[in-house]
Amino acid sequence: MSRRKREPDVQIAASIKADELRFEVKPDVEVRAYSNSDAEAESVSERENLPDELEPGVTYRDFAVRWRLAARLKDPDEDEG
Repeated sequence: MSRRKREPDVQIAASIKADELRFEVKPDVEVRAYSNSDAEAESVSERENLPDELEPGVTYRDFAVRWRLAARLKDPDEDEG
């Protein structure tokens, strides 16, 4: 039986567009989601005109980034089958 995933209980989203960006050191990015209850989370990012791996000393121009974190609390009845 296929279950449809329900909407997130919590969702945070951000987007940015910029004309120019340059890093002096390679960025180290980590996303974590914490909950006091059983939960599942997912983080998704979309980039336009920007590589997945950013390099120091390179100037990136005319780019956009969209990011979303969504979390769902687990239903306590879900495990009972």
